[in-house]
Amino acid sequence: MTQDAQNRNAFSMPEPIDGRRCVITVVVGDRVGILRDVASAVADQDGVIDGISQTVVGGYFTATLTAAFPGAVAPEEIRAAVAAAFGPGEAFIAVRPHARAAGDAPPVAGARYVITIAGPNRPTVLKAVTTYLARRGINIEDWNVMFDEPYVTHVGEITVPRHMDIKQVQDEFHHLMMQLGMTTCIQHENIFRATNEVGPITSLLKG
Repeated sequence: MTQDAQNRNAFSMPEPIDGRRCVITVVVGDRVGILRDVASAVADQDGVIDGISQTVVGGYFTATLTAAFPGAVAPEEIRAAVAAAFGPGEAFIAVRPHARAAGDAPPVAGARYVITIAGPNRPTVLKAVTTYLARRGINIEDWNVMFDEPYVTHVGEITVPRHMDIKQVQDEFHHLMMQLGMTTCIQHENIFRATNEVGPITSLLKG
């Protein structure tokens, strides 16, 4: 079975999407114009993109987007339209109905914080970080890793439950990372932006 057929069998849904949103995932070797090709394919199916996250990791363009389609359209039709922008087997494409309603509560209700970790690139760091956060019920919203061998920097956005003592979380996490030779900081997102984004602060100071 070809990779293209495996993608269809694993991720395509037989029932049509009737005036609902769907989730589209694309992974392909990076080149100029990929997002244009994906957006054009969605628009040609009368879809409206209402959410998107895109990055390049290890030379691969990766994007997950949500789109709303006004009429009944099968996920396989959407997948085929997007696949037509690429060569045979060039891209991994998955399409599925959006399972969450607009009014659904987020996985964790709380405040958003920015977490930074820096130090030697050890294979156990990410395992230790994610294990701690999951055990404490803290949700990871976004995560980026920058490599500068032999060092690494992690920057993530997390949601800490409202009932949780953030000072205790900061102390526990600092102790955990110190054992691995890493430095770390957990700041409320507003404090992080105020201390790292010069433009908005300049505007505020100018009144």
